[in-house]
Amino acid sequence: MKTIEEAVAVYFQDLKKGCNNLISCDQLKELMSREDVYILDIRKPEDFEKEHLEGAINVFWSEVGDHLDEIPKDKKVVVCCYSGQSAGQVVSLMRLLGYNACSLKGGMQCDLTYLPLEAHCCDIQTETCSS
Repeated sequence: MKTIEEAVAVYFQDLKKGCNNLISCDQLKELMSREDVYILDIRKPEDFEKEHLEGAINVFWSEVGDHLDEIPKDKKVVVCCYSGQSAGQVVSLMRLLGYNACSLKGGMQCDLTYLPLEAHCCDIQTETCSS
């Protein structure tokens, strides 16, 4: 495992090479069509339940550190949030830890028109619905 200093140096070298750790909706659609992608949605659970990308796993952003052992290091990890800001912070730290992670540019506000979404409607008699 790299030292923190080495990981940070690599991170900034990658930035100089143009690797900004962002993925657009179009790029994500293309990626999802050809490989298995781990999508980490760090929004509030109630917003995740309303709508999320197909196959996404929900872990609220402040709890990601408690679930790192559940996130694969052998897959591309795409982190999404509301606007991309929180996801960018999470991605930076995940990359320092050796994850192949990137942030969905614009978060869930990007053009999701052609991405597979899962939306769930709650039963009137329950507060939440099961996914």
